[in-house]
Amino acid sequence: MARLFATLFAVVFVTAALSAQASIAGDWELSINGPEGAINATATLKQDGEKVTGSITSPQGTVELAGTYKAKKVELAFQIQSPNGPLDIKVNGDVDGSDMKGIIDFGMGMADFTAKKK
Repeated sequence: MARLFATLFAVVFVTAALSAQASIAGDWELSINGPEGAINATATLKQDGEKVTGSITSPQGTVELAGTYKAKKVELAFQIQSPNGPLDIKVNGDVDGSDMKGIIDFGMGMADFTAKKK
Protein backbone atom coordinates (compact mmCIF):
# COMPACT_ATOMS: atom_id res chain seq x y z
CA MET A 1 0.00 0.00 0.00
CA ALA A 2 2.83 2.41 0.85
CA ARG A 3 4.42 1.71 -2.54
CA LEU A 4 1.13 2.48 -4.35
CA PHE A 5 0.81 5.73 -2.39
CA ALA A 6 4.41 6.69 -3.25
CA THR A 7 3.81 5.96 -6.95
CA LEU A 8 0.60 8.01 -7.01
CA PHE A 9 2.34 10.86 -5.19
CA ALA A 10 5.19 10.81 -7.74
CA VAL A 11 2.74 10.88 -10.68
CA VAL A 12 0.81 13.81 -9.18
CA PHE A 13 4.02 15.70 -8.36
CA VAL A 14 5.51 15.23 -11.85
CA THR A 15 2.21 16.17 -13.53
CA ALA A 16 1.97 19.33 -11.40
CA ALA A 17 5.58 20.25 -12.20
CA LEU A 18 5.02 19.80 -15.94
CA SER A 19 1.82 21.87 -15.79
CA ALA A 20 3.65 24.67 -14.02
CA GLN A 21 6.37 24.70 -16.68
CA ALA A 22 3.80 24.78 -19.49
CA SER A 23 2.52 28.30 -18.77
CA ILE A 24 3.79 31.39 -20.57
CA ALA A 25 1.33 33.67 -18.77
CA GLY A 26 2.90 36.79 -17.32
CA ASP A 27 4.95 39.80 -18.33
CA TRP A 28 7.75 39.53 -20.90
CA GLU A 29 10.48 41.97 -21.96
CA LEU A 30 11.31 41.70 -25.66
CA SER A 31 14.27 42.86 -27.72
CA ILE A 32 13.54 42.88 -31.45
CA ASN A 33 16.46 43.14 -33.87
CA GLY A 34 14.93 45.65 -36.28
CA PRO A 35 16.61 46.93 -39.45
CA GLU A 36 17.49 50.21 -37.71
CA GLY A 37 18.63 48.63 -34.44
CA ALA A 38 17.12 47.03 -31.37
CA ILE A 39 13.48 47.75 -30.53
CA ASN A 40 12.34 47.16 -26.97
CA ALA A 41 8.80 46.02 -26.21
CA THR A 42 6.84 44.44 -23.40
CA ALA A 43 4.11 41.83 -23.62
CA THR A 44 1.56 40.72 -21.08
CA LEU A 45 0.31 37.23 -21.85
CA LYS A 46 -2.64 35.25 -20.50
CA GLN A 47 -3.03 31.54 -21.12
CA ASP A 48 -6.08 29.28 -21.11
CA GLY A 49 -4.96 25.81 -22.16
CA GLU A 50 -3.29 26.28 -25.56
CA LYS A 51 -5.01 29.64 -26.17
CA VAL A 52 -2.93 32.77 -25.55
CA THR A 53 -4.23 36.35 -25.40
CA GLY A 54 -2.80 39.60 -24.15
CA SER A 55 -1.18 42.80 -25.29
CA ILE A 56 2.13 44.08 -26.57
CA THR A 57 3.50 47.57 -25.97
CA SER A 58 6.15 48.98 -28.31
CA PRO A 59 7.14 52.43 -29.57
CA GLN A 60 4.11 52.15 -31.90
CA GLY A 61 1.73 51.86 -28.93
CA THR A 62 -0.19 49.05 -27.24
CA VAL A 63 -2.23 46.49 -29.20
CA GLU A 64 -4.06 43.27 -28.38
CA LEU A 65 -2.64 39.94 -29.52
CA ALA A 66 -3.86 36.35 -29.72
CA GLY A 67 -2.44 32.96 -30.58
CA THR A 68 -1.46 29.55 -29.27
CA TYR A 69 1.19 27.87 -27.14
CA LYS A 70 1.83 24.17 -27.56
CA ALA A 71 4.87 21.95 -27.02
CA LYS A 72 7.14 24.92 -26.21
CA LYS A 73 6.12 26.69 -29.45
CA VAL A 74 4.28 30.01 -29.40
CA GLU A 75 2.43 31.51 -32.36
CA LEU A 76 0.96 34.99 -31.92
CA ALA A 77 -0.62 37.56 -34.22
CA PHE A 78 -1.48 41.23 -33.86
CA GLN A 79 -1.99 44.30 -36.00
CA ILE A 80 -0.39 47.73 -35.84
CA GLN A 81 -1.21 50.91 -37.71
CA SER A 82 1.51 52.03 -40.12
CA PRO A 83 1.63 55.15 -42.31
CA ASN A 84 0.37 52.90 -45.13
CA GLY A 85 -2.52 51.43 -43.11
CA PRO A 86 -2.89 48.32 -40.93
CA LEU A 87 0.04 45.91 -40.80
CA ASP A 88 -0.46 42.27 -39.76
CA ILE A 89 2.35 40.92 -37.57
CA LYS A 90 3.02 37.22 -36.91
CA VAL A 91 5.28 35.92 -34.14
CA ASN A 92 6.74 32.40 -34.02
CA GLY A 93 8.90 31.51 -31.06
CA ASP A 94 10.40 28.77 -28.97
CA VAL A 95 10.00 28.91 -25.20
CA ASP A 96 12.57 27.52 -22.77
CA GLY A 97 11.43 28.27 -19.22
CA SER A 98 11.63 32.04 -18.77
CA ASP A 99 13.35 32.60 -22.13
CA MET A 100 11.81 32.94 -25.57
CA LYS A 101 13.34 33.50 -28.99
CA GLY A 102 12.06 33.43 -32.53
CA ILE A 103 11.06 35.36 -35.62
CA ILE A 104 8.63 38.23 -36.15
CA ASP A 105 7.13 38.44 -39.64
CA PHE A 106 6.12 42.00 -40.56
CA GLY A 107 4.72 40.96 -43.94
CA MET A 108 7.39 42.93 -45.79
CA GLY A 109 10.32 41.60 -43.80
CA MET A 110 11.35 39.57 -40.79
CA ALA A 111 13.32 40.19 -37.61
CA ASP A 112 14.54 37.89 -34.89
CA PHE A 113 13.70 38.55 -31.24
CA THR A 114 14.52 37.40 -27.76
CA ALA A 115 12.34 37.73 -24.68
CA LYS A 116 12.74 37.24 -20.95
CA LYS A 117 9.90 36.62 -18.52
CA LYS A 118 9.84 39.17 -15.70
